[in-house]
Amino acid sequence: MDQNNQARNQISSSQKNVKRLSGNLVPLTVIKGAGHEFIPLPQGENAITADFHSIRTKTESPAYLTSGFYKIEAGPQRPAHYTFEETKYVLSGQIDILDEATGITHHLVPGDFAFFYVGSKVKFSTKSAGLAFYAVTRPVRAPHPNLVDREEGKARL
Repeated sequence: MDQNNQARNQISSSQKNVKRLSGNLVPLTVIKGAGHEFIPLPQGENAITADFHSIRTKTESPAYLTSGFYKIEAGPQRPAHYTFEETKYVLSGQIDILDEATGITHHLVPGDFAFFYVGSKVKFSTKSAGLAFYAVTRPVRAPHPNLVDREEGKARL
């Protein structure tokens, strides 16, 4: 078989695979400008969680996965007692986390990652300011305050 025929067969095979999968394709969700600059702190508060997306899995045991930003500024410690799992990835600044189970305060800076288990009890603080991206196993409870009408309804090709 010459190279042109091989190429045609490969393209034809690829097109068949795309057609076979196209019935199962699901459009993605895009949220424009979901950055920290859009998250105002409530008056009198020094920290906020801003959930910006949540999904419920379509598995045998459905679960939620919600993501957003955590923003904190200098001020009083912010206690948290976890009834869900959470991952936090520090994007900017610094965030101190007192683990009440061990008494150890962890000083997180950009690039650091923390995982909180069900039952974790911590206190968040900072000497300046900090911003983290998080993912949690719970539905939305604190919607991002400035994302109204900013979520695209369907994927664009």
